Amino acid sequence: MSTSLRNQQKLFGLFELDPLGTILYSRIEPDGEANEAAPNVAGHNFFDEVAPFENAEELRQRISNFIHSDGQAENFHFTCQCDAGRLPVKVLLARIRERSNGQHTKSILMHIRKVQQASG
Repeated sequence: MSTSLRNQQKLFGLFELDPLGTILYSRIEPDGEANEAAPNVAGHNFFDEVAPFENAEELRQRISNFIHSDGQAENFHFTCQCDAGRLPVKVLLARIRERSNGQHTKSILMHIRKVQQASG
């Protein structure tokens, strides 16, 4: 995979993931602002090709636990271990249910945004 995808700016935004982590839809928001020119990462695996941090497996496990739970939504803070250091983010997960079968999770929505540092 080209290094252009391995950029923390591509981490922020809204992603629809299948249970294996393949991106079905994305709206990337560098630094929390919508960006019309963001590259299309659909079809790429979020954890293996897009997520630019060393502890991506820890996030994958949190998402897997959510997929196998009964919860409709979950949010948590996570610290990405990037080449440039620690990057605190807030993650929101929401379940997308298949219309024909309300019990089967087809995919999840994941929104990641940078945690705003308190000024002081």
